[in-house]
Amino acid sequence: MIPIDENIAATPHRIDRTEIPTRRITVYFDGPTPQDALTLEYAATPAEAWEFTSAAVHAGLMVTVDGRVGPGMRRLPCRSLWH
Repeated sequence: MIPIDENIAATPHRIDRTEIPTRRITVYFDGPTPQDALTLEYAATPAEAWEFTSAAVHAGLMVTVDGRVGPGMRRLPCRSLWH
């Protein structure tokens, strides 16, 4: 099960390209050994988080979303794809 905040569902009228990222997306990649596993964290808006997570889970990735955005956290790459 992928924990996700039910309040981040994207709808067309909620998308705002100037919106401040308030969600942390964590993506987990398995490696050939446990020591080779990779974890990436990104900052995203609620709409970006919802769209990205839906696509990533559909592609078989493990993803979590929470509200712990840290200072200096990288924005979600290609975030325009998730609108």
